[in-house]
Order: sequence, then C-alpha cells, then structure tokens
Amino acid sequence: MAREPFTLSLTARQAEALRALAALEDLPPEVYAAEVLTKHLYHAYTPDVARRAALARDVPGGAAS
Repeated sequence: MAREPFTLSLTARQAEALRALAALEDLPPEVYAAEVLTKHLYHAYTPDVARRAALARDVPGGAAS
C-alpha cells in the first residue's frame, strides 16, 4: 500500500487537544493523529459507502464528472 503525506490544519484548541490526548497515550502527536484518523476512516468507509462512491464515479454526471 502506498503511503502519502498529508498536512492537518488545526485550530489552536484542536492542536492543544491533540497534544494532550497524545500525551495520555505516550505517543507523539503526529502518530496519535494518524492512528485516530486511520481508525475513523476504517470504520467510516463501509461497503455501502464504497458502493456509492463507485456508482458516483461510473454514472455520467456523477460527482466525479
């Protein structure tokens, strides 16, 4: 699986929360953020979502057009 870098833009409050939560897990904020995002995407990208995304790509006038 290819790995792609990305940048998060957080408010000061979000950054503070990220640092605090990462510290509770004894992880660097970057690692904690990646783990949380990965878990969220894993649970949010259900077969139904994948099916709807595929239909939107394949249908003329869909979201990707």
